[in-house]
Amino acid sequence: MNQTVGDQASRPIAVIVEREGLGDVILKLPLLRAIRHARPDREIWWISAHDTAMQTAVLPYVEGGIARVMAELDFTEPLLQGMRTLKTLPPFSAVFDTRTRVASVLAARLVLRYDEYYACLPGLNRRVGAPWWDRRRPKHIGERALGLARQAFGNVDASGRIAASAGAEAVAATLLPPVEPWIGFAFGSNKVWKNWPLERFVALARELRSLGYRPVLLAGPDERAALPVLAGSAPDVDVVDMTAMMIDAPRGKLDAPLALAPSLKLLVAKDCGLGHLFGAAGVPVVSLFGPTRPERWAPNAPASRIVSAQDFGGEAMTDIPLAAVVAATLDFARELGVRPAG
Repeated sequence: MNQTVGDQASRPIAVIVEREGLGDVILKLPLLRAIRHARPDREIWWISAHDTAMQTAVLPYVEGGIARVMAELDFTEPLLQGMRTLKTLPPFSAVFDTRTRVASVLAARLVLRYDEYYACLPGLNRRVGAPWWDRRRPKHIGERALGLARQAFGNVDASGRIAASAGAEAVAATLLPPVEPWIGFAFGSNKVWKNWPLERFVALARELRSLGYRPVLLAGPDERAALPVLAGSAPDVDVVDMTAMMIDAPRGKLDAPLALAPSLKLLVAKDCGLGHLFGAAGVPVVSLFGPTRPERWAPNAPASRIVSAQDFGGEAMTDIPLAAVVAATLDFARELGVRPAG
């Protein structure tokens, strides 16, 4: 199909993704920011083969950076049906394909209409600073996605942070006054195999509190079932039920956790969406990893420490000893200049 110069100038940019939980989307925000900074005149379409937290949670916080989200298009399998779906999309000025399945990526390159196409396949993108012959793709999900922008633009500006509404931050400041040395705990998730035992979080909180810090357990929808247990067995431990925060005119469903970020001096979290979210909001993170790998899933935080089960000869979260997390948290707090109260 012939395109006029005017049509070419107005073509949007496509970011193609597979299936994304909250952490997956947060790790790709630097790619989005890099595209916005480099091409502020272009619309960006976020196109997902399946469900994406960009549509369900993150979109209100990207400040108009995305013109359209298209989710659950089922263009991965079966391949021929997916190709027919992709063929119905309009021409793009550029496509940033974050997927890694060779057949799916090559099929999209074949049927989509575009001026430029950037992919994560091995051999197609060279890491910045690596020799010309080293074309291995980065292991880290976020670095891999940002590498697409570097392919397109060279040096990129991926600066920015994700934030709640001003009203939400005012509510949060009454719950966790920012002058206190708060250390937050993202202690649960809907994936039990990713969770560090609750009783160890309680023991960690008591240890930190005895030293003058203000530990607080942060409970979202997946952690509410633990609230009666905490009330009965650990009434001395501070807990914030983020689902009960009364926020007028919230920006979106992430307002409660994002509003607490300015009050936290650091966060202790397992590999979960909240850990990624707080890191992207500017909170330093101590990340606990068991079956998942930090080289792939470490949060994009201003500073971070990793405590991995592999360091203690195991794969499960229960293999991470309490003493190691206490030591990492205290050492990191001192490095950050976080001082106990009093």
